Amino acid sequence: MNKIRLVLFDVDGVLLDSLLPHLKICEDKNIEYKLGLKIPSPAQLKEMARNKIQISPMKYFFLAVGFPEEFAEKANLQYNKVFMQRYAPAPFAHVHETLKVLHDGGLRLGIVTSNVRANIVAALGSSMNYFDPGLIFCKDDSDLSKAAAISGAMKKAQTRPAETLYVGDQSPDWDAAKAAGTSFLGVTYGWGISEQDRDKFPLVPDVGGIAAYILSRTEPINQTDSFVS
Repeated sequence: MNKIRLVLFDVDGVLLDSLLPHLKICEDKNIEYKLGLKIPSPAQLKEMARNKIQISPMKYFFLAVGFPEEFAEKANLQYNKVFMQRYAPAPFAHVHETLKVLHDGGLRLGIVTSNVRANIVAALGSSMNYFDPGLIFCKDDSDLSKAAAISGAMKKAQTRPAETLYVGDQSPDWDAAKAAGTSFLGVTYGWGISEQDRDKFPLVPDVGGIAAYILSRTEPINQTDSFVS
């Protein structure tokens, strides 16, 4: 078994509990624009994502829940201005501890996300210290696809695909990992992966499971004993 040396994370639905805030801004803009839409529930949105309806970047989220193109563009501009002030998501429980355990275990950590850098920095706070600054790829950094960003991170970290893991919560994340040749770990607590996907790739049900899974593939499993999930 190849040891994992580099772990790359998607953000929304993996590190940040952001689904409800995103649905909330959709509902508020729906009312403001008098669109009369029925905004999906979290369960409905997760099923849409699982069925590969595009919901990222954010303009596509607005389109997916029914916003006409003109209003999706308008809402997206407002999203970029007000989301972190009015709808700021919080990290999932144990995110900080998980990142610390992995970092202290000698792993290099990076981010590959469709979110913008300012949003993730504001939401993750001091947890950002566990990431290698050169291995953070955000929507506003470049026009790279997730697959290209994963490949770019590996090049910078000088790791092989077999030594790299991408952690995500949607099927397109898995597609990006496959395109880059890396392993993939899906989380079922996020936006678009469920237990039905277990035959495709490994799954964990909570943030604590990420550390247990990764460290079991890097160091003896008893080194996770100090981690509480």
